[in-house]
Amino acid sequence: MKILHKFLLILICLGILAGLGFVLGRSWLDYEMETIDALRTESDTELVVESGSTATGLINRLYMPKINRYLIKYWVKKHSRLAAVKKGDYLIPKGTGPEDALSMIVDGREMTFSITLVEGNTVGTALATIKNNKNLKHVLKDDFTESDLKKLLNVSYRSAEGLLMPETYSFVKGETDEKLIKRAYGDMIDFLHREYSERKKDLPYRNEYEALIMASIVEKETSVPEERARIASVFVNRLKKGMRLQTDPTVIYGVRDRYKGRILLSYLKDDNDYNTYLISGLPPTPIAMPGKASIMAALHPEDTEYLFFVAKGPDPKQGHIFSVNEKMHNQAVQIYRQSVKEYKKMHAAETDADK
Repeated sequence: MKILHKFLLILICLGILAGLGFVLGRSWLDYEMETIDALRTESDTELVVESGSTATGLINRLYMPKINRYLIKYWVKKHSRLAAVKKGDYLIPKGTGPEDALSMIVDGREMTFSITLVEGNTVGTALATIKNNKNLKHVLKDDFTESDLKKLLNVSYRSAEGLLMPETYSFVKGETDEKLIKRAYGDMIDFLHREYSERKKDLPYRNEYEALIMASIVEKETSVPEERARIASVFVNRLKKGMRLQTDPTVIYGVRDRYKGRILLSYLKDDNDYNTYLISGLPPTPIAMPGKASIMAALHPEDTEYLFFVAKGPDPKQGHIFSVNEKMHNQAVQIYRQSVKEYKKMHAAETDADK
């Protein structure tokens, strides 16, 4: 009996030790898991995830000091959803824990960049902006021109001017310049088509393209948002009456590189298809990339009888004076000239004071 009692006592002690060992081991393992959970990136980290990368390897790349891979594998097993990492380029912000970091990678939330095509710029300027962006993958030839753009977009217009939507575009690393250009073109065509179908009645446009041409003129004529629809109304009224548009931005576009900041009298007599002081109707193409607001103004001009407008002064933010006849317009022109004269006088006085 004594031997049996001793044997039972040994078994009980072994059981207690095993239980204690299990509890201590589990506590140690839980502590190690909490230690991994508490890891944080020390700075914003760009992480390139290649095909074949594992969650275990990524954690060791992100966090220092390196952790025992078996512990990481156990942690990943407990977070099984986080094992299916996706290739790509990721920006892991400072202070990010492993669970949030791997969630970004599993969800494919890649690092994004942006590029802005500016309203009122020409398509040539837009192409230069795209070409100079270092985060795009450049597959188009270095000397890619507007003629090449027409072929890429498969359009038969005289030029590709105005066909890209000026917006800020987000993209992930590796997106090509070609894909971005097609996105900008698609956005413009989709927006123009949708809004043209809802346009105001009795507009003097034969098609969507003519509306785009008008929008580009509106874009260049004012930097005051609330004036756009009123500016559009002037040009619409002139077209309906068979009057020439006589708009300076088209003249500037027509003389191209000859323009040096001032419109010369010779420009107004220049024989080109964009000189709206000589031609009737709209110019043959847009003269810039119009934004959505200018397109909406061209499609929904105000109801006015205005036929003329002139700037209030040298500051574009002052807006314009609108007139219904030439007599009123001539008076407005005198106001503009007086404002410019006073501005120059004041500017000259400030220059003398600084000497």
